[in-house]
Amino acid sequence: MRFLEHISKINGYNSASHFIDSTFHPSCINSSVVLSSVFASIAYYFESIFGMVLPVGILVLLLFALELFTGVKASKREGKGFSSEKFQKGWLKLFVYFVFIACTNLAARYISIKPIFGFSFNVYEWIHYAFYNYVIIQLFISNLENFVRLGWDDFSPIIGKLASAIGIKKEKTE
Repeated sequence: MRFLEHISKINGYNSASHFIDSTFHPSCINSSVVLSSVFASIAYYFESIFGMVLPVGILVLLLFALELFTGVKASKREGKGFSSEKFQKGWLKLFVYFVFIACTNLAARYISIKPIFGFSFNVYEWIHYAFYNYVIIQLFISNLENFVRLGWDDFSPIIGKLASAIGIKKEKTE
């Protein structure tokens, strides 16, 4: 304990106890363990079911949220206003995306692949990878469409260049 006391003091702590309290917060250990376990479980099951690490899932959700936000803003700008019917279409799209991502991942993980002529290829793994990347690209494209509808391509040339490179045309307003 003397060593820890010495190391703690030379690094600016009053004592080893001060260091331990600051580093591990023993008074909050129960809630820390519970929260840590919950978040670890969410990340574990998310990756097990969807076959992508949680940060990629968060990326998909952020792109979806941005698509909803910019879509509503663009509709208002175009004088169409908010429509709950159109709004719920986005949620159905996200649900379908996640069902396909989960199904392709589960097929890739649990359907055993038999080698043919000594060669094995997990087509389900390839489909899973292709599909979840397709979803991410589609969300980027949807956001680009909304950015163009909002006129953001006038302020950020890269938006206009990317949009025209993938064939997004700016609507003529008269």
